[in-house]
Amino acid sequence: MDTNFVKSLRDGDDSYFRKIYDLHHFKVFSFVKKYTAQLADAEDVTQNVFIHLWNYRAKLDPSIDLESILFKTSRQEISKWYKKQNLIFSVEEKQLIKDLDSAEENGESLDSKMEEIGLLLKQIPERRRKIFALYIFEELSHKEIASKMDMSPSAVANQISKTLQFLKKNSVKHHEIYWFAFAFLGSNC
Repeated sequence: MDTNFVKSLRDGDDSYFRKIYDLHHFKVFSFVKKYTAQLADAEDVTQNVFIHLWNYRAKLDPSIDLESILFKTSRQEISKWYKKQNLIFSVEEKQLIKDLDSAEENGESLDSKMEEIGLLLKQIPERRRKIFALYIFEELSHKEIASKMDMSPSAVANQISKTLQFLKKNSVKHHEIYWFAFAFLGSNC
């Protein structure tokens, strides 16, 4: 059925765009929402996904699954959003998108990995968890955290290092922390 939708959209039948939107909007929005801080951001990125689909409809390949097209476009639009927001370094962003692609291809669940990281973070002392959250999620410097937590910058660095060592010991890769941060940005650990 999706093959016919893609072919009809590509061939200029605009009514199929609305059908595709109605059938897939919620799935795309749910996916995008995992990687944006606010619902409004998720709505904007989702809208950009469908704008991209519309703008490039003439280039669509009907042999490619429509959901694959939509989720690849979603990853691209998420990447663009992060660049625009300056929320992550380009190396981490490229790694995130690469890992999203490989995780989907391997059938891994990003939700389960994020849940695992959340459970690991709950195992560390509350004060260390707060320091780590300020560093990773709010992107504060060691000096800013030290001022906020009434401690020295070297003590902050030590606490962050201990948390990263703990996560690494439990098989968490550095870029996976960013997955977690993107999914739960702005929330407490």
